[in-house]
Amino acid sequence: MYVHLSHILEPNGPAYPGTPKLETTQRTVIGEDGDANSFLSTLPNHFGTHMDAPRHFVPDGVTIAELGPERFNFDGDEVLLVDVPSKSKPKSILTVEDIEPYASEFDGIRLLLIRTGFERYRSENPQVYQEEGPCLDPELCKWLATETHVQCIGLDWISVGAPWNDLGTEAHRQLLGAYRDNFITAIEDLSLAPVGDKWIDFVTLGPLRVAGVDSSQVSVTAFLNDMDFLIEDAVDEATEGGF
Repeated sequence: MYVHLSHILEPNGPAYPGTPKLETTQRTVIGEDGDANSFLSTLPNHFGTHMDAPRHFVPDGVTIAELGPERFNFDGDEVLLVDVPSKSKPKSILTVEDIEPYASEFDGIRLLLIRTGFERYRSENPQVYQEEGPCLDPELCKWLATETHVQCIGLDWISVGAPWNDLGTEAHRQLLGAYRDNFITAIEDLSLAPVGDKWIDFVTLGPLRVAGVDSSQVSVTAFLNDMDFLIEDAVDEATEGGF
């Protein structure tokens, strides 16, 4: 089953406080201006589901268009989804202690998806979603960059940082390679509710590759499998193999 993990881009959608939103204007109308409709979109590159590339906080970091294709495609055994429901309330900070219990599962993991459940506020209370979302502690970002081989993280809230504290700059710098050669990109404002309890077979990120731009929107698609089906299939294969 294919699912979208990117939110639909809407002009009235939530944005990080103080940043611009999407604007759309219809340029041509069928029957009035010819045979086709067309629109002009003014799209801020950190609006909606998007990926932060190193150039966002590192002056000489790579831009979104300079990232290789492997940075946008992940097989299921390279993806780890962790649930941290204790951080689903407003003004929460995710720390090393929240993620470290999963350390034994990080072998071979390139994409870490952190699901708090906070995305429910996106529709229930957009103001809370924009202004009081969770954030990552810089020490957690440093831990991920130095103790794991994760290349990308995905968050079901609006940003690595939060407008209600001053941790965001250092957290971004730790992830995006300000202090070391390796870096971790970040997908912000991601939807993880559609995954449910399904197994992720693969995830692909369709980036908007604009030259010279630090970051951009990504259209995230996942293929999911039912865990019960996978277990039954594994049992059948083992039985057929004589185990």
